[in-house]
Amino acid sequence: MRNNLVKEKLKKGKCAFGVFANGISPEMMEIMALAGFDFICIDSEHASSDPQTNRLLLMAAEARGADVFIRVPNKISSSILQNLDVGAKGLLVPQVNSRKEAEQVVYDGKYFPEGMRGVATPRASDYGMSMPIKDYMKWANENLLIAVQCENVKCLDELDEIAAVDGVDVIFIGPFDLSQSMGIPGQVYDEKIEHVMELVLAATKKHGKYAGIYTGSIEMAKKYRDMGFQYIIVGSDIKHFSTECKRVVQELKG
Repeated sequence: MRNNLVKEKLKKGKCAFGVFANGISPEMMEIMALAGFDFICIDSEHASSDPQTNRLLLMAAEARGADVFIRVPNKISSSILQNLDVGAKGLLVPQVNSRKEAEQVVYDGKYFPEGMRGVATPRASDYGMSMPIKDYMKWANENLLIAVQCENVKCLDELDEIAAVDGVDVIFIGPFDLSQSMGIPGQVYDEKIEHVMELVLAATKKHGKYAGIYTGSIEMAKKYRDMGFQYIIVGSDIKHFSTECKRVVQELKG
């Protein structure tokens, strides 16, 4: 088992750049790891991957030295448990709109005394071969990175309370869903979205947490880093591959 290098990087005040994995391809996982992204986030919310598929994707990326997180499809405890058991070092949890929901995520994702995650000796624990189970449980709690998504206007009512929850590490803005919930779908650079960015940056700073955000733009990723965001996901494997394919074809036929 290897410590969560992204969590260590964030603690040092540095920015971590990640990428979504939607292609369900071990080869893509290897390529993104070799390219040097700080982390890869398997997107089981928008891709048709399940814990069994994710286990194989994790193996591919970890063999190339990557830290891998999983965006779970929902907040159900079994989704959290199974994706952690196959080896995810972090969670990205969609639509966390209240303190109660954030506390439940931590409860399901952490072992005692921070939570009540189901106990076993899965792949995440090296099948119980590397250390006693009680030591693994302590290690897992220390290394798990929990990011909850602020992607609905509903979350703003309890944003400060969500950021205050022990065990929540990152408040992650999903600008597209957020814009939709505000009645301005797709307008991710609108001043209303910028205001939410300010609120998230303030709340995470107040409670010693980290601000995260998604963007498909390299230019905006750098801007968000300079604003104080530390956990930034930039595009996806499918997006980067399709963009490059389109560029090559345009050069060939243009």
